[in-house]
Amino acid sequence: MTICVEITMYFLLKTTTNPALHYLPVKFDFLTLTFLFFYANETAGIRINSKIKYYIPAIIEIIVLTIAFSVVSTNSDYHDFLQKKGFDLYLRTFSSIYIIIFSLLIIRIILQHKKLLSIHFSDTKFKSLQWLIVFCIGCIVLNIFRHLYHTFQVKTEFVENTYFSLSLFLLYYITIASLVQININNVIPSQANVEEEQRELEKIMRQIKHNLLENKSYLDPNINLKNFAKSIGIPERNVSKAINRINNKNFSNYINYYRVEEFKRLIASEAYKKYSISAIANEVGFSSRASFYKNFKEIEGVSPTSYFKDIVV
Repeated sequence: MTICVEITMYFLLKTTTNPALHYLPVKFDFLTLTFLFFYANETAGIRINSKIKYYIPAIIEIIVLTIAFSVVSTNSDYHDFLQKKGFDLYLRTFSSIYIIIFSLLIIRIILQHKKLLSIHFSDTKFKSLQWLIVFCIGCIVLNIFRHLYHTFQVKTEFVENTYFSLSLFLLYYITIASLVQININNVIPSQANVEEEQRELEKIMRQIKHNLLENKSYLDPNINLKNFAKSIGIPERNVSKAINRINNKNFSNYINYYRVEEFKRLIASEAYKKYSISAIANEVGFSSRASFYKNFKEIEGVSPTSYFKDIVV
């Protein structure tokens, strides 16, 4: 919205001669990037305790422009006076510095957000704020260009059209990019929420372990995430997330770990000495010999045959 207003102001100043319009307090040079800064922080799970201080430059801008607008509206001669005193130069310089600094801060936050995505989301496709990095880089280039343009007074039609085209491109780009991502969940939980979520996942994990140890549901060769989650009354997503986050395993690997542990217990007992390895593997829930051998070696680092020989010795 603020960028739309700035573009509208550009057209307005091109088509009118009233000098007071030059000072309309709706430029928002100190506000647009502030909003984007808040958005980037909230998406990255960074809590800002006091937002009011970030509005101070925008408040000062609005107050100064309101006073200038009122004065020039009353007497247009003050326009020449303000120009001679370098009003535009100071405003442009400070706003450019502000925009460039906040653009760099936003880029840093987005890079931090990108690193955290894989921790909180299994699928990170389209979740990054890469579009906002592109926009911030565009803002930096545009403001450097604007400053050089006014400093060296290179006011050719080509330069003006280039500056205006870049402004329109940034407006179009951020509008389309933000609309595309509006329904994508990419918000990283804040530290407080992370701690609360961790406690909840640990609670779920205790329920999972209790069920597996109490009912030995891992012995069922047909067990899967869907029917297991239903049996303990916890959503599949939460079961999968708890196992993945706390044990760094998927559901299948976690169940196979319990099966291998049960196999090791049985193979060491006297009652199962006469059973073959394949029979015991079948007893603990493995549906095929190949699956058992593969999972056993991945978990224990040795084949079941080698393990059995060591037990016998």
